Amino acid sequence: MSRYDDIAPLFKEYDMYAQSIDVLKEPNVFKATTPYGSFVCKRSQIPAQRLVFVSDMLRQLQHRGWDGAVPFTYTKYDDPFVQQGSAAYYVTPWQPGNEEWVGEPLSWAPPALERLAELHHLTQNYRYDDPRQVEPLVDSLLNRWQYWQDQINKAAVLAQERKYPSPFDLVFLANKEFIEEMAQIATDLLIDWRERHETHAHFRLSLIHGNPNPEHVVPDRSGKGRLLNFDRASFDTPVRDLTLFYRTYFQMAGDEAGASQLFHRYAEIFPLRPEEIELMAAFLSYPERIMRDLDIYYHHPREWTEFYAVQRFEKDMDRLMRLHRWVQQAF
Repeated sequence: MSRYDDIAPLFKEYDMYAQSIDVLKEPNVFKATTPYGSFVCKRSQIPAQRLVFVSDMLRQLQHRGWDGAVPFTYTKYDDPFVQQGSAAYYVTPWQPGNEEWVGEPLSWAPPALERLAELHHLTQNYRYDDPRQVEPLVDSLLNRWQYWQDQINKAAVLAQERKYPSPFDLVFLANKEFIEEMAQIATDLLIDWRERHETHAHFRLSLIHGNPNPEHVVPDRSGKGRLLNFDRASFDTPVRDLTLFYRTYFQMAGDEAGASQLFHRYAEIFPLRPEEIELMAAFLSYPERIMRDLDIYYHHPREWTEFYAVQRFEKDMDRLMRLHRWVQQAF
């Protein structure tokens, strides 16, 4: 039995047959060549209801003339996916990759942010019947931040009690005070924001991508970008997309001047309100990647060499400080 025997039959649901199938990304993304062109097929565990919602939203946008996303290909029964067991398989047209951006690692950022701004603008809505739309997000973040704070305290005890501290222990302990200060600043900002907006009934919600990064935007023929992989999409505050975008941007060595230019470009398409800017500043102030590094090293070990662990931590600290400087200057 071929490893692709579960993929090829799916194309019958599209009135096509696959002449060849290649794996694009293990274990769930495949490229199929058919007489009608090339397509990407993805196996996903995304709930069917959410996949229907996202595909319908993108289809509506496409009918309105927006070409900022790689569209779903619908089956002969006009379904956006094929269900097999617990997995949903969906198909999209094959798009040439972002090889032209390889020499410029930040080239993905302007087209990605412009498309996000367009997506947020075109799908914005007011749910004035429920003033608590953003509260679950804020509460879940505060709970997660408290969990990580507890974990960092446990990590500090482990590092301090070792008879022979590792190089990572020493680097961590040297930066612990700054990390805790950053975490506390973010927590205070978020708690203050929640208290001031407890009864606010007009938060803007949009369709958000949920995972904006270089792998999920490809250039099109006009020189703009097209978003793909909406598996984490949801109807939520656009600030979530912006937070994820900027964390990735600075992680890829983006600088403060470029970050400000990008933010101004976003604001030309979809200006944020003051309370949204405050929320983004709180989100971005939290040292999330650093906390993940510490959690992995001390509590969920991976096969990292000591040299790699130290190098990764120091690099992440440097980028966190640049992001922190930008947040202070910009907002």
